[in-house]
Amino acid sequence: MKKSGQKAAGGAQKGQIALSQHPRAKRQIRVAKGWAGLAGAAFAGYVAWKSGLPFFDTVLRALLWGVASYMVVWFFAVQVWRQLAIAEVRAAEKQWLERKQEAERLARERAAQMQAEMAGLP
Repeated sequence: MKKSGQKAAGGAQKGQIALSQHPRAKRQIRVAKGWAGLAGAAFAGYVAWKSGLPFFDTVLRALLWGVASYMVVWFFAVQVWRQLAIAEVRAAEKQWLERKQEAERLARERAAQMQAEMAGLP
């Protein structure tokens, strides 16, 4: 039995936003990490090779820079998507409130119309 303080199966507590459950965020973060790792490794390997380093040192630097760029871009992509997810939730909440207010206004108008019709009956 789950206690209210424990995390849900998706990794976030009930009512919280989880980027691991957001389909666009999950995909775009994964793509950004992949390209960053490849670009960092390729750039570092190219620079190391052109500077005349031995093959082993070139590969080692390429791997280290690839991992470092992967981690840095992952961090920044998560930060950006956190803000985007919060903005999406706020926009959806705003739309929901507008629809709710419109429905309440229509209900008040119908009630006033019904009351006027009932007052006019003998």
